Amino acid sequence: MSPSFRLLFLTCPLLVGASLPGAVVLDDLVKSSPFMPGDQESSAVVAPTENATVEFRGMITTKDGMLFGLYDRTKQIGAWVRKEDKDADFVVQSYDEASDLVVVNYHGQKFNLTLSSAKIATAAPSAPPSLPVAGQTGTQAPGGAAVVRVDDQRRLESIAAEVRRRRALRQGNGGGAAAQPVQAAPVQADGTRR
Repeated sequence: MSPSFRLLFLTCPLLVGASLPGAVVLDDLVKSSPFMPGDQESSAVVAPTENATVEFRGMITTKDGMLFGLYDRTKQIGAWVRKEDKDADFVVQSYDEASDLVVVNYHGQKFNLTLSSAKIATAAPSAPPSLPVAGQTGTQAPGGAAVVRVDDQRRLESIAAEVRRRRALRQGNGGGAAAQPVQAAPVQADGTRR
């Protein structure tokens, strides 16, 4: 064996032995990491109140602090309140940001509430609107019967009558010249015409 290899061979066990006490410290560090939350077995998990009449609908942070949106489903009233605001109906005693859990005292009852999630439902597809048939006035009702709009019908009839009247005036004047307005005979005071 060469002398340098012998030296390396003899010093390796010393280096390994010197690192063993450090390995024990690392094992302790892994068991109680400073980056993990505290002892989870000792912290009690608070369950939300079942069938609570109060809902925790939202939370907002303002320059004056946090506001909590709470809603009473039976009275159908809601409010935005600050933590430990004794003047409000809803008194927020504590808030756990990690689990979005708020402890509320409402009219002497204590509720543990989690943040409500939005309920999105899909509606049944509706039938596309029907297009009006040529010559049909009105619209098609859902039951299939035609709905006639009387005002629209009268308006269309008056427009058609006006078009016919103007056409007759144009044709009566030789076709190209504009029709001169016809003046009615003056009416006398007794109601007769001259």
